[in-house]
Amino acid sequence: MNATAASGHELRPLGAFERIIDLYIHRNPVQFSLAVECLCVLREREVDEALRRLQKAHPLLASMIDRSGSRPLFRFSNNAIPLRTASASTWHAQAAIEQTRPIPPSPGPLARAVLVPDAPSPGRTTIVLTFSHQIADGRGALGAAHDLLAILDGHDISTREVPICQEDLMQLVEPEPIPSVQDEVPGSEHMVQTAPASLRPFDETAPPVVGHAELDEVSVDRIRRSARLHSCTVQSMLCAAAATSLFEASNRDRVRINVPIDLRGAAGLEDDVVIRFTATSVVLSRPSRTAFWELAHAATTQLATARTLEATRRSVLALAALNPVDSGGAEQAMLAATNADIEITNLGVSSDIGTHASAQAIWGPVMSTKVENELILGVVTHGDRLRMTMTSQGSVSGLLSGMVAQLTAATS
Repeated sequence: MNATAASGHELRPLGAFERIIDLYIHRNPVQFSLAVECLCVLREREVDEALRRLQKAHPLLASMIDRSGSRPLFRFSNNAIPLRTASASTWHAQAAIEQTRPIPPSPGPLARAVLVPDAPSPGRTTIVLTFSHQIADGRGALGAAHDLLAILDGHDISTREVPICQEDLMQLVEPEPIPSVQDEVPGSEHMVQTAPASLRPFDETAPPVVGHAELDEVSVDRIRRSARLHSCTVQSMLCAAAATSLFEASNRDRVRINVPIDLRGAAGLEDDVVIRFTATSVVLSRPSRTAFWELAHAATTQLATARTLEATRRSVLALAALNPVDSGGAEQAMLAATNADIEITNLGVSSDIGTHASAQAIWGPVMSTKVENELILGVVTHGDRLRMTMTSQGSVSGLLSGMVAQLTAATS
């Protein structure tokens, strides 16, 4: 859809998972933010024009949601992505504020941006991009950030078609034999013992706490080498570090970790600004002794099974079959799917782009789902530095420092 189209023109109906998220958002606003630290001074007019061009390339960034009929629709919105400037501030302060400001479904668009001049230092600029969760997931948002940097660097970005919902794409995936449910997720027999999650009322006066930590190039190289040496993954090491830190801080016997799975890699789906994910639970039991690699191996096994083509296909179609009819049903479905002690969203490796607007760091995603006592860890590796962002309603510094200490000790 191009900028000459009439505002309000139908793009497509929301897919099943998009509709669940939209129903959930009726009473629990959910948007998430990425922060891009640029190695240059950027002016508001320059970024505003780049955002306009970004909308032309990605149709859902120029959309609104029409809830007036029996089935919600994405419609074209001719409005620009709102951009405000926040001087003398920081990306994490602005990302926290963004979680308290709902993005209305209409008149669109379902994204916005904040320009933070002289951040993190004079001669630099940080852009905080915020997306309503109906139109994007973390990896899609990272792709949008890359395209924005490319536009700012003077490159042309090709215009995409309106992306198809993920259920329709996954219907085309040929089924394969999979292990039994008991074997699919080791430790799944303990899941029913997890205390049920509950929602807290949305409060726009109470921004979440946003903590952050960074591992340098030497540390990241050690993590990667250690992962290969122990036949593990960086993601499983993050799970082990989080579990060990939570074990040390409490008397719990198990830690349940919600891990979103990007379908672009797992099922070979198209790379676009749209929802392309499912999720799995990694359940780790308290070891009899300090055993980081024991936990990492257990997480690796569980994640490998959950990322198979058929497992992701079945998960997507199972979510689609829930078909809640109201916000209450959507809340129950989301709480059941995401109930965990911590969520770890690892966006993987982000490659640098361009020269003029080259990014020195990317942080996020920062997100609050309005679940009581939530802990959401966002991870991005950019410029061979791994950056972690923790969002919660309480203090997170101890958990983040604990994870850094666990990763450092395991790779020394």
